Amino acid sequence: MRKYAKYWRDSASLIVVARNQNNKPDEHGYNYKVLVFKRTENTSFLPNHIVFPGGSFDPQDDSAEWLRLFAAQGISQEALQSVSASSGPRPYIFCTTDSDRLDRNVSLRLCALRECFEELGVLLVANKTNDDGFSRAPSRFDVRTWQKDIHDGRKEMRVLYEQLQETPDLWGLYEWSTWITPTHFRRKRFETAFFLAALNEVPPVYPESHEVEEYMWQSPKDLLSAHSEGNLWLAPPQAYELHRLSHVKDFDVLVRFAKARNRLGSTAFCPVAFNAADGFIGVLPGDDLYPENFDFITDNEEMNKYGELTMQQLAEMARNLHRVEHHGLHSQTYLHNGPTIDQHLHVLGRNGGGLSKL
Repeated sequence: MRKYAKYWRDSASLIVVARNQNNKPDEHGYNYKVLVFKRTENTSFLPNHIVFPGGSFDPQDDSAEWLRLFAAQGISQEALQSVSASSGPRPYIFCTTDSDRLDRNVSLRLCALRECFEELGVLLVANKTNDDGFSRAPSRFDVRTWQKDIHDGRKEMRVLYEQLQETPDLWGLYEWSTWITPTHFRRKRFETAFFLAALNEVPPVYPESHEVEEYMWQSPKDLLSAHSEGNLWLAPPQAYELHRLSHVKDFDVLVRFAKARNRLGSTAFCPVAFNAADGFIGVLPGDDLYPENFDFITDNEEMNKYGELTMQQLAEMARNLHRVEHHGLHSQTYLHNGPTIDQHLHVLGRNGGGLSKL
């Protein structure tokens, strides 16, 4: 059993971005869109939330049969090992143990690819002829039948790649971030690795009816605006990541950034909650209130310590801020006055130093 297995499940999520037709910017200047979907009421985790495609790690994602497929397709050991190269922080979800058949950097990407196909019918394959940083999404096969068979467990994802003679795009899935469900969600917690994948055009989408109520391609700004207006409900990690994306309007700039940052590691973000007189805050690494040597398991015994103070008073007490103030279901304020973490995009823009309200 992997460490932390009794506390949470491992999962992977995929931020799929696609270039607008003819590279045309929208009214806000974005020449790309992000793929998200609304979970149905029947889903066991985050029902009715707007999320990126993704889900729980499955044994097939760690099958040694993938190595046979890679070898048959002429994928070298050096190419596979390049997926694991990183010079920065490594959350435990990326750590390979003796019981793992595949390197976790490989199997987590396979998990993200499988979930994206199961939920939305988007299959990402490696671009073998041009290393331009973009994935491909072929759809000239019986997507619906394969999607249902894989979703329902009758067939494995590997068999689809094998029959199509395609390679899962491990190299075009750029490590983006890692989020751990806060400790006060005791009933169901996840450690989720987020990856970003880029497509040169918007592909067809085939929503899976049991998990997906509706899907949408929208710019980061449009999604954030719809959240703040109460028209949709973004899960906290999605809101944070979309806010980071919202500061990059050019698609090619975003892809170059993702490629450059891919091997710089990820600091796990596990929000720690504090109640305030007018709402609650979730503090993140770098904030003065973030517990030292936090183990991601122990409950915050000081959750109610500052309950008589307002969120503004709590912010004025701190020198280093990296937190989300929750004023209500659709109203959050992001505070981060420090440098970017892991050389990532700053939630308030590249220069930071201010407030950004949703």
